[in-house]
Amino acid sequence: MYRRIVNRIVNTVAGLIFVASCDAAHSAPRHIHTTTDSAQADSVARAHRDSLNRVAPGYVIDSVLPVGEEMRRFRNAIGGVSATRLENASPSREELIQRFVRDLANRDSLDLKAAALSAREFIDLVYPSSPNTHPPYRQSPGFVWMQINGQGASGLTRVLQRRGGQSLSYIGHSCQPNPDTQGTNKLWLGCMIRLVSLSGDTTVDRLFGSIIERDGRFKFVSFANQF
Repeated sequence: MYRRIVNRIVNTVAGLIFVASCDAAHSAPRHIHTTTDSAQADSVARAHRDSLNRVAPGYVIDSVLPVGEEMRRFRNAIGGVSATRLENASPSREELIQRFVRDLANRDSLDLKAAALSAREFIDLVYPSSPNTHPPYRQSPGFVWMQINGQGASGLTRVLQRRGGQSLSYIGHSCQPNPDTQGTNKLWLGCMIRLVSLSGDTTVDRLFGSIIERDGRFKFVSFANQF
């Protein structure tokens, strides 16, 4: 009798130990899974915040490369001959904008692109004297050009879609009175153009971005616009 009682106790204890070990085995993965999910959520949140910061105005991209090395790599990537002046430029701001109106009416995208800053002109004539070469606005030339080129390409597409092929008469334009001077470059900002349609309607619109003036020659920096 005594032996049967002892065996029953032993079996009961063994059963309890087995149940406890099973519970522990099931509970551990849930804890690990929860921790992993939390870490992944935090990682996604940090990545999301970082992506928002990167598109915020004034965000500075740190680079381990000196400015000179970044410029050398950019030049090697785009190739071409060194730019010494603005090519395919207009002799005045007025004539550049009148050229824009003619090209827009003719849907001449080739000449519109020729009237805008090229990558080689940017790296040789514009970037070296820009605030992007030093803190607090330090940005690599590749990043700055990506922004300019991206905004210009999408802006040109939109303005051709909205106003291309229309008969518009140029009346005049206005820009901010004081240009942003960077070395020998002058950047005319906030330019608005006044046009009259065949029906007699007058509009004042922002159909292009800033204009660069260098040594009496004028080109568009980009075609970022209101559309």
